Amino acid sequence: MKNAIIVATLLFLGACTRPEDAPQFIGIENIEVSKIMGTNAVLKAEAIFYNPNDVKMKLRKVNIDIELEGKKIGVINQEFTTKVPALSEFRVPLNASFDITEIGLLNGIISILGGKKVAVHYKGFVKVSVHGYPATVPIDFEEEVRM
Repeated sequence: MKNAIIVATLLFLGACTRPEDAPQFIGIENIEVSKIMGTNAVLKAEAIFYNPNDVKMKLRKVNIDIELEGKKIGVINQEFTTKVPALSEFRVPLNASFDITEIGLLNGIISILGGKKVAVHYKGFVKVSVHGYPATVPIDFEEEVRM
């Protein structure tokens, strides 16, 4: 009887596998300023990921620093319980707040009026879980965005 319980436990644990590959960060789209209050602005955006695994996951946390032209302007720090389908791209809605004075007023006006491209760097991590096993996915991504 004891051996049967041990074998059943080993089979169960063998079926609960960790993901082979971490979800891939593709980029951020649909960036828009949703609110401005004094010198603070709130950005809404969608982070795009791809799950290369043949198992579903749950997205638990996103923690990403945002740098504009090499200067930290904000942080995305959100917790989720979002289901991530296997072998597919998925989108995560994000909110980030930042201090407009960190960008520089003149640079901001020139960027908006001139449609200037600026370098945006995202660095941090995403936490997911597969069958209860946690995994941390590092994020280090840079792109040019037209303001």
